Amino acid sequence: MTTASPDRVQFDPYAAELRAAPWDTYRRMRDEEPLYYNEEHDVYAMSRHADVEAAFKDWETFSSKRGDILEFVKAGVEHPPGLVIWEDPPTHTVHRALMARMFTPKKVSSLEPLMRRFCADVLDPLRGADRFNFVTDLGNELPMRVIGMLLACAFLMLAWRREGR
Repeated sequence: MTTASPDRVQFDPYAAELRAAPWDTYRRMRDEEPLYYNEEHDVYAMSRHADVEAAFKDWETFSSKRGDILEFVKAGVEHPPGLVIWEDPPTHTVHRALMARMFTPKKVSSLEPLMRRFCADVLDPLRGADRFNFVTDLGNELPMRVIGMLLACAFLMLAWRREGR
């Protein structure tokens, strides 16, 4: 259990109240403890942009290969190869360069009508509701749909090239 004075900033990645309203805690972390250590969960949290940016560039110290889910990291789970988000250079660099070809502004813009239709299909039933949760009602699925559409387009283009179209 973390023992701290009541004035010390408290960061518990599992706390429901933090997920509901994190902004004051994040501000205090940046101001008071930019490298925060939670003893209970044995986890560090960086809160300043410059520190996080430097950590991203230092992949040998701050490796992605163990994942970004605390339970997986603590369990020592081995991730299967090919999960780009959990790769380090040089493999990550190669895979990212290949995927960058699919995510050009022109290709993403071409999907706008499909994305608008999806948003309307999801949001129209919520008309008249007092509120909605952007993340659960739309944000969780929209990025995956867009990525799926881009991947489908890329695979179709590859197939057409192989067939000589």
